[in-house]
Amino acid sequence: MKCLFCSKPATIHLTDIVNKKKREMHLCDACAREKNLIPDPPAELNVPDLIQLVMSHLPAQARAGDAVCPECGTPYAAFKAQGRLGCPHDYEVFREELLQLLENIHGETRHVGKVPRRLPQSKQTQAELMQLRKQLQQAVHREAYEEAARLRDRIRQLEES
Repeated sequence: MKCLFCSKPATIHLTDIVNKKKREMHLCDACAREKNLIPDPPAELNVPDLIQLVMSHLPAQARAGDAVCPECGTPYAAFKAQGRLGCPHDYEVFREELLQLLENIHGETRHVGKVPRRLPQSKQTQAELMQLRKQLQQAVHREAYEEAARLRDRIRQLEES
């Protein structure tokens, strides 16, 4: 499309609908600014300011749930519709939304159930070691030193076997 006022390519497309009648205008950037149809950009606009400007014009609902994975391009709305994530990076990109979802569904955000029987013993040991190390850190943080010593001994026992 060409600009309504000059022969440059149109980059601004305005649509006006009044009484069920549609009117379209196709303008180049220069003509649109000249006619005061779009504001002039600030002289210097850094990325955080630009993000804040864009986010301030989005409805609150769109800001919360319209994250998009930069790796695979999957929007959170697509996950909600299909129930499938697009790639492993989605877990980090949609972390807050997924945590809220898990909390609503399961009442918890971490797994505390059984481990599958067919999981190799080494995998079970690794999972148990990870869990024990987290518990050890929490015990030390709470200053529960007797519990921390018991956990430390169990970790050593598993690491030696």
